[in-house]
Amino acid sequence: MRKFSEDYEIIVNQNENGKEKKTVRYKGKYYEVLLDEVGIIRFRKNSLLLLAAIIVLHITSGFLENQGMYQFYVALPYVLAFFAIIYLSAGLLRLPKEKRNYQRDEIEFSYYRIKTASIFLAILLGIEVIGEIAFLLFANPAQSYEMDFSFLLIEILIFIGSLLLFSLQKQVQIKPLE
Repeated sequence: MRKFSEDYEIIVNQNENGKEKKTVRYKGKYYEVLLDEVGIIRFRKNSLLLLAAIIVLHITSGFLENQGMYQFYVALPYVLAFFAIIYLSAGLLRLPKEKRNYQRDEIEFSYYRIKTASIFLAILLGIEVIGEIAFLLFANPAQSYEMDFSFLLIEILIFIGSLLLFSLQKQVQIKPLE
């Protein structure tokens, strides 16, 4: 990626046959995660469990037959939240399993991606919850809305889960090494 191109240099070596062999060497900053080995594993496990709960609940809420999902201001954030969940999953799956000094791309593709995706997911879920509440406030009172209340409850739980994931990530401190 171009963003990280200044962190690497290409070294060209020639062997005795005259063939060139290119090797890449990292020359950028290294970063330290201020957690011990057990803390890194615990953070990874808790984050993955929370992500699994978010995915299961989000898919489950989509199967509910509620009237609010027929409104674009509820359905659109619901669908867009899947993109945030995929982006969040990509960051969580790249979390390290051991303590060591990390390269800049490793930190940005894992810890920083989790932070960005969890904020984006919380924003989308907040819009979705507000849209569902607006639908329930202005909907026809003669109809039954049990499924809409179930949908709203599940989405509020997912919203709280995304905020919890953000707060978990916020506790992890990352500092560049000199």
